[in-house]
Amino acid sequence: MKQSVTLKGTKGSFVLSLDEAASFVSIMKELNELLEHLHGEQKRSKEVQKDIYLEIKTGNRLLSQEQQELVIEEIESKSTFLIKKITSNVVTYEKAIEWQKAVSLQMEVQTVRSGQVLTAPGNLLFVGKVHPGGMLRANGSIFIIGELMGIAHAGFEGDTNAVIVADFHTDAQVRIADSIQIIEKKNNHQDSIRKNEFAYINDLHILDFNSLDQLRKMRPNLGKVIGGLNEWV
Repeated sequence: MKQSVTLKGTKGSFVLSLDEAASFVSIMKELNELLEHLHGEQKRSKEVQKDIYLEIKTGNRLLSQEQQELVIEEIESKSTFLIKKITSNVVTYEKAIEWQKAVSLQMEVQTVRSGQVLTAPGNLLFVGKVHPGGMLRANGSIFIIGELMGIAHAGFEGDTNAVIVADFHTDAQVRIADSIQIIEKKNNHQDSIRKNEFAYINDLHILDFNSLDQLRKMRPNLGKVIGGLNEWV
């Protein structure tokens, strides 16, 4: 008979696999037996078991929140395993929609006036004008076709690989993650506009500018906006 629960050791941790075809009742029964067996082995060897990380894999099965809590409670109460994470080959509908928004390019054609904030969960393509006091904010990168005279904040949840592409006007404020820079005013109005450039965080973790022809070289994965679900979750 196929086991519902299997435990395998890896380097510095263990992986507990749950059979996706087995009933949850069978899984809990075998899990209890496995933990009791491990406890007995430890007791007989008289060894003090150190905390070991445990990853739980459920395959093509998605445990409910209640089922996850039952599994975690069973393991924590009968072993010294430290549960690292619970992984599955499937995701909830809500998680899939969240991922789709995060990796998609949101396009907006409008004017952002003082006091207004336009937010995107992923990358943002903005066509229009951002007035002083207006803000564009995106978790990913921001691409502006038009005038930026307000604030553009890319990677606002901490993505330091995000970039901002725009014609940077006088007194515009550029932010990437936690780094901020104000485009300083110059005597010649034409000199105050930085054209064909992008803002990014350089290797010294400082917000910097470079010409657009270097964008592909410095951010080679920027154009790949489809895929990457495994890394995202």
